[in-house]
Amino acid sequence: MEFGFTYKDVFRSVRFGASPKKIWIGLVGTFIATVFYAIFSYIAFLLSGWGIKNIWQTFRFIPWPFYNVSLTWYGWIFWIIGALISLFFYFITSTAISKITFEQLKGDEFYESKEAWKFAYKNWKGTFLSPIYLAIFIGILLLVGLVFGLIGRIPYVGQIIIALFSIPLISGAFFIVYLTIVMFVVMIIAPAVVSTTESDTFDTLFEGFSVLNDQTWRFFLWNFILGICVFLASFVFALLLLYTLKLTHWALGVWAGPRNWLNVMWEQGKWYLYLPFAPTFLLKWFPGIVSPTVYPSIGTLPVNPGITTPFAGFLLGLVFYFVVFGIVGYALSVFQAGQTIIYITLVKLKDDKNLLEKKEEIFEAEKKEEEKKEEEKKEEEKEEGEKEEKKRIIKRKTPKKK
Repeated sequence: MEFGFTYKDVFRSVRFGASPKKIWIGLVGTFIATVFYAIFSYIAFLLSGWGIKNIWQTFRFIPWPFYNVSLTWYGWIFWIIGALISLFFYFITSTAISKITFEQLKGDEFYESKEAWKFAYKNWKGTFLSPIYLAIFIGILLLVGLVFGLIGRIPYVGQIIIALFSIPLISGAFFIVYLTIVMFVVMIIAPAVVSTTESDTFDTLFEGFSVLNDQTWRFFLWNFILGICVFLASFVFALLLLYTLKLTHWALGVWAGPRNWLNVMWEQGKWYLYLPFAPTFLLKWFPGIVSPTVYPSIGTLPVNPGITTPFAGFLLGLVFYFVVFGIVGYALSVFQAGQTIIYITLVKLKDDKNLLEKKEEIFEAEKKEEEKKEEEKKEEEKEEGEKEEKKRIIKRKTPKKK
């Protein structure tokens, strides 16, 4: 596949992201990450004094502690564990999508999702641990700054010590800011780095520093372009699904009858779909996921249907979440396809290496090595055959003893 190694290739991320295989990987990965996050978040809220009914009525499936909520310190520990597990599955999912994109760019359109998942789980250290190590190092530097704050409390001499060390302290603070930027760069490009080079943790960190230092403006400008592409593509995809749901609602309601069961079930399904962390600008098009709706009562039905309508509303709510996961999966697919394209292009510009050809060269070298081994094996078999033939000749010529 032809590759221009320019910013124009970034726009191709929308096409590469529109792959059912990658969208499905994004959907499944997002679902798994959400399940683990929800479990640990519920535990965190329960340990902080919340009742399970209160959590459910306030947040539904996905509790959010930054929404007028205060957790205990041990509640925060469980929430952080859930967030880290979700981050782990984010990197696994992103690496699988990036690996499929990379193989597709090399011309392999039939690279299997199963192989992509195996690759992602095998190389999880290069993606997940890289930003974690940087975050730990940043935390250590911040701890050093806090220690100097304690030194400043020493009467008379503490302020003088702080003044004498002010330049190193300011330099250290600037270094922390720089490392924080590197950490976010690594979080963005780590799946692309690992999927294209199979790098370990150290190599992934090195590439993060290299990209930021050598291709700063290209990296940020091209990611800005990619961000616009992801937003527009995802928003259009979401609108298409929104009108698909409206069409479904209309078609089901044509012969639904006078009992109003469809509208009640539909509104109950929307009640379950509430994401308090969703941006408010979506309120105009997708109000159900931004602002909580009132749970509609089955008393609005002419005939009481028992538990069937509420249960159907619950199932429909799960379907609505499935639609949202599909939108997120498509957005993640476009984003990681774009990151793979950006990284391949930046490596070509900064290191003059074509990663798309590198694998082919390795394959050719491996092929020649295998051919060489086959020839050596044939030579050995030939020599063994000659030795056996000589033994047989000698045996025939040797006179038998009477």
